[in-house]
Amino acid sequence: MRHGHLFFIIYSLFISAALLSGCAADDGLTGVADKEPAAADPVGQPVLFTAGSEQAAATKAGVPYMALNGRFVCTMYYHAKSTDTPTSPYDVADASEGGTMTTAWLRVNDNYGNSVYWNNTYPDPYTPTLDDYGFDRSATMFYWQNRLPHAFLALADYNKLTTNVGAETRDGSQGRLKLYPYGDKATTVTVGEGDDAVEQEVYDQNVYDLTRGPLMTAMTDQPDPIRALTIMTPAGATQEANRVELYFRHQFSQIQVNLKGANDNSANIHPDQIEKVELLGVSTEGYVINHLKADGTVAASVGKEVNMGEFSDAVLDVNPWGTSFEMFDMATGATVDADGDGHDDRYAIGFLKSYNAIAFGMLRAIRITWHEGTDLEPGVIHESTFEVTKATAPTGDDGNPVDLINLKSNMKYVYDLELRRGTLAVIRTQILDWMQKEALVYNTDGTITN
Repeated sequence: MRHGHLFFIIYSLFISAALLSGCAADDGLTGVADKEPAAADPVGQPVLFTAGSEQAAATKAGVPYMALNGRFVCTMYYHAKSTDTPTSPYDVADASEGGTMTTAWLRVNDNYGNSVYWNNTYPDPYTPTLDDYGFDRSATMFYWQNRLPHAFLALADYNKLTTNVGAETRDGSQGRLKLYPYGDKATTVTVGEGDDAVEQEVYDQNVYDLTRGPLMTAMTDQPDPIRALTIMTPAGATQEANRVELYFRHQFSQIQVNLKGANDNSANIHPDQIEKVELLGVSTEGYVINHLKADGTVAASVGKEVNMGEFSDAVLDVNPWGTSFEMFDMATGATVDADGDGHDDRYAIGFLKSYNAIAFGMLRAIRITWHEGTDLEPGVIHESTFEVTKATAPTGDDGNPVDLINLKSNMKYVYDLELRRGTLAVIRTQILDWMQKEALVYNTDGTITN
């Protein structure tokens, strides 16, 4: 379910609850009461969280909860003025400008995504003083401010889910658990109008390095930011009824390339003869927006634009798209062959090898390098390049080609390719929802219900 649909349902429930309870328009909808609040009034109560990775209201299926000890940072926004209504702009100014937004760090403390407020450095060992909810008493916490919708924007790094630490400063360390105003990269905005207008830098972007780097040996070493935005109105009669469910989604894309030899035997290839697979034209950095808009939405993540002027003619002669990223062999180390069929189970069935990587921005081409001989005597070396175009993409619901060039968040692009001598043939291309890996979530049949 998209966030807009979630807001509509929550807002509808809010209106229904208000009508059933007989609240007047100025006795709850505006957050201003002319009498003492009822005993079940949620205002002033701590906000409870559950962290997961799928929208339960959309699937009604088992929800993969965030793993035990998973860590994330979250900012709460709300309608701060006494005259505000559910459709009023959110207060999105930071505290230095008199804003009311608050940021807290949390960790998952059971197998069902229950999240507790914690010290943002996540020290280990650590024996904090806990309250009745299991919250660290020294940590920043959220409390319901009124009976209007509240917005909760949360962020984690999926590949550092239980090891990442937070930051309350703009210290230049990318990938830490931090949100606005401590982002890594600024957007220049104009504040004021006419003669009073001034340009101001707003650090509303977290930066993630999408180059392979010397220490990366697998896709699980790459940064994998996941973000959630939930709009919630505290309309329930109990704290549990007002529990906020955060549904995280990958902000970048996953690419998987499966390779096989040609059926016409034009290239009789052994897996060891495939040297590498590269993604061409992809971004070297990804930017995740860390700040809510006043309308309750958050801007989409983007990739750094490739500047062709930064590359020499010699580089562009062999790669006209400038950048290249060498993908990761999905089976490194000892062979995993549970069924004894001689095929490594980590590769796609029916293929010689499979490669994967996290990427973003634009994917312009896929290049495979392979040799005819052995590792010691490689003989003729081939470079086969498949250029990604919209025309070769699968068709969407409207019958038109799907855009494969501009990569989208939370999507997995799977290319099944056939290696022929001097060229490549596309067997199949799939665009799938990128689900969180089973190894990093708890395998449970539990369901989060609204």
